[in-house]
Amino acid sequence: MRILHLSSLYAPEQVGGAELMVETLARTQAGLGHAVAVACASRRVEAPTLQDGVTVYRTGHGTPFHSLDWPQHGRLDRLRYKLATQWNRKTVIRMEAAVRAFAPDVVNTHSISEITPAVWPMLRRLDIPVVHTLHDFTSLCTNGAMAKHGRACAGQHLKCRLYAEPHRRCQRAVSAVAAVGTDILDRHLAAGFFAEIPDSLRRVIWNPIAPGGPSGRPPRRPGDPVVFGSLGRIEASKGTDVLLAACRHLPPEGWRLVVAGRAADGLARYRALAEGLPVTFVGYAEKDAFLDTIDCLVVPPVWPEAFGRTVAEAYGRAVPVIGTAVGGIGEQVGAGPWLVPPGDASALATAMARVVAAPERLPEGLSRAEAVRSGTDPDVVAGAYLELYAAIRAGVATSPHPLPPVAFSEPPRLDECRP
Repeated sequence: MRILHLSSLYAPEQVGGAELMVETLARTQAGLGHAVAVACASRRVEAPTLQDGVTVYRTGHGTPFHSLDWPQHGRLDRLRYKLATQWNRKTVIRMEAAVRAFAPDVVNTHSISEITPAVWPMLRRLDIPVVHTLHDFTSLCTNGAMAKHGRACAGQHLKCRLYAEPHRRCQRAVSAVAAVGTDILDRHLAAGFFAEIPDSLRRVIWNPIAPGGPSGRPPRRPGDPVVFGSLGRIEASKGTDVLLAACRHLPPEGWRLVVAGRAADGLARYRALAEGLPVTFVGYAEKDAFLDTIDCLVVPPVWPEAFGRTVAEAYGRAVPVIGTAVGGIGEQVGAGPWLVPPGDASALATAMARVVAAPERLPEGLSRAEAVRSGTDPDVVAGAYLELYAAIRAGVATSPHPLPPVAFSEPPRLDECRP
């Protein structure tokens, strides 16, 4: 099968879990013998290259600046950028050139936060079946997170409903939808998205997580303090404030917290919140090495995080997780004492104190680990997508009114495309 993934970014230009997912999925599918390509926005237009068995089309960008330069721009520039992601002819032309050049059997779109929803009708016009993977809330929320000022949004604000209208119109061209979690799929369906897609073509498929190297974890010695860990961006929506508030309710001894990650506005405020507590901020840390130094990972976001990659990564290193009952975090951790309400510092402190009082309970937090490892196995995930691709291709093939085929002869060169 010829598979083209369409993504806002692709390695080495990446910012988060969506790009890691696309890279792992594409490489795994290529390893299974399929012809796989990725078309992505990039700093500049480049000739197609082969990267780990995957053909990569870097199409430049049609926005006022590249997405990785977002922190360097002010409010007006950012507004112009957001408007450009809704519609820009340059992006559609260059993406269409990549599609015609590769001639895929199916296109799998991913996070389109940096592109434009107009790519969906373009693919429909070319009569190519489209699977869209929901990684974030780009089609429902201006910041893609369903959170504002560190708090989860109860629903769509008026600004977000207006912003989402082009997405709402264009999503009708999508043939099937896959979501990295049940919650994010349910929220889109409740907002009226993907209503024309039959239930059989709406799937929840977790992110693929490649196994790490051998663990270097030393045996835990009786009497050692419980080492809690926090891994990822340090910000209110990720629950850092709640976690540090919870630590104020813990016993004075028998534990410590190690926080790995960076804060967009610096660590001064968080150091002040942690003053006097056994809390250490270590900055960037390689995830596997970090997980091998802690006894329990705490993942306390207040926003509905779609998947929660760090949960799966921790389970893969045999590290139990205390998480909040929101989005993909709750789906992976499962109901029980290791799951607490989002934003509830008291409940989080109770869950952590339970482990401090009885460290022998730590293995109980791994009851869901095998199920999560199985559901995130790259071969299993790749197989689930291949089955979905086959299902929509079969539906297109048996359609009583198929659209005319596309001629891919003499495909345009990407570097010759102009708006």
